[in-house]
Amino acid sequence: MNPRIAVIALATFAFGTQTYVFSGLLAELAADLGVGVGRAGQLSSVFAVVYALSAPLLAGLIAPLERKRILTGALAALFLINLMAAHMPTFEGLLTTRVLAGLASALVTPVAFAAAVALTPEHARGRALALVMAGMTLAFVVGIPLGSVVGDLFGWRATFTFSGLLAGTAALGIGLVLPRVPSGERSGPATLLIAFRPQVLGTLLCSLVAFSATFAVVAFIGPVVNAVTGFTGDRVGAMQLCVGAGGVIGVFLGGFLADRSGSGRTLTVAFTVIAVNLAFFSLLMGADWRGTGMAVTAMALALFVSSAAMFSIGPVIQNRLINAAPRYPTVVLALNAAFIFFGQGLGAAIGGLGIQYLGLGSLGLLGGTIALAGAGLAALAADPTPATAPERGT
Repeated sequence: MNPRIAVIALATFAFGTQTYVFSGLLAELAADLGVGVGRAGQLSSVFAVVYALSAPLLAGLIAPLERKRILTGALAALFLINLMAAHMPTFEGLLTTRVLAGLASALVTPVAFAAAVALTPEHARGRALALVMAGMTLAFVVGIPLGSVVGDLFGWRATFTFSGLLAGTAALGIGLVLPRVPSGERSGPATLLIAFRPQVLGTLLCSLVAFSATFAVVAFIGPVVNAVTGFTGDRVGAMQLCVGAGGVIGVFLGGFLADRSGSGRTLTVAFTVIAVNLAFFSLLMGADWRGTGMAVTAMALALFVSSAAMFSIGPVIQNRLINAAPRYPTVVLALNAAFIFFGQGLGAAIGGLGIQYLGLGSLGLLGGTIALAGAGLAALAADPTPATAPERGT
């Protein structure tokens, strides 16, 4: 595997960090700008919607362009946008910068993964995708917590400065180390019709279902952890380190499996593990052992296993999509990113309804049921191969 791919992980690390780095200081941000915490939360939701809607469209337009230039340009834009955000005097101005950041980010992640694919031989592609995805995973383990520390020391505006500097560093590193990465893809809105190929659509739905299942629980991780362990505040954050650790292990395991086994079988097993583990959350919340050492240990293990299984799916799905549409990696990877964000939103909505009508303890069973549907979907889908994948646009 080309060692230069490691520098591409800087791009996904910067992207992942700047996406949520300010969330830990949302109350301070809201108070300073004179808005409610609920409205301040729009900074995340607006970014997610803009990213999810624009990623496939922008990918269709820029697909034929040289990828190093796109990456450095988009990261440089994120550098400037985040510095602007750090100095915005009004909430409306800050919200505008999140719209711009969503557009710039939509150019970063699909192109980063497509560049890694272009620089890697087919037999090592899964590991290359995992390495790039690890940058995003490490953002949750290192980047976002470090940004929160910066914010605690220097104020919430410093989190945006921190994010901007990360994006600028990534742009500089990629500009200096990465070679030119030409693209052989075609452009135009018609390329988005690739999403309707059965093998592509089935795989995209796997992403949607996986994140819907997981976020039905993860979106409410604070209350769930509290219900089992009694933890609040910083102690919940400490438990979330289990999510990060599981994610790092899972993404590299997924890369290894993507290169060595059938994707349908791997996805079926991963979905089954997710389903059982998410259902275990409901069991934990129903048990009469809140706050005991056994409860804390069980919760930590459940968080670790869920995260590992969830992140192991990522490289497998990406590799499967590229096998299904080998001439359009940027477009299918952008579509996958959009389905991931839609899945997160759908899962959070399902979880919210579950709490409202069935109670907090239902979340694990709801998420597990969705994951079982994903296992069935993966089991029914045939593995695409480069040899049989269509070579012409739909």
